[in-house]
Amino acid sequence: AVLARRGLRVPYVGPSNRKGARAVGEVLARKLGPGAAVAIVEGLPTVESSRDRRAGFEEAARVGGLRVVAVQSAQWDMGKATEIVSGLLVAHPDLRGVLCANDTMALGAVAALRAAGKRGTVDVVGFDHIDAIKPLVRTGDVLATADMHADRLAAYGVDYA
Repeated sequence: AVLARRGLRVPYVGPSNRKGARAVGEVLARKLGPGAAVAIVEGLPTVESSRDRRAGFEEAARVGGLRVVAVQSAQWDMGKATEIVSGLLVAHPDLRGVLCANDTMALGAVAALRAAGKRGTVDVVGFDHIDAIKPLVRTGDVLATADMHADRLAAYGVDYA
């Protein structure tokens, strides 16, 4: 309201969280095929980027015919993601994929899979393309991640300003 009264507009310079999540979700859907059981590990449900990423994952799952068997919040935390994915593996022995709303949680998912001896049987996708995830993408422990291109976003913001 203050901005409107003063005739100011603040542009958004950032990624489309929904499109990025849908893109990595589509990679997972193509690999697993229709009917595969997947879970979504979201960030904080009250945060717009988390809601957008969940929506993108859900769109990809719906279009790809995946069965979303659980959605749980790990609050962007690796340790919580490890606990959640460990529980999901027990509750859903047919789980084939985990869609994580950030790469930190994807690291937790991979740790849970390794601890359960399920490495290579459940695919993980993430979001952010952080340095710690890159080796796991190369080894196949993480199938895909969305790159937000933070370096470019910073330049776009400076250019726009």
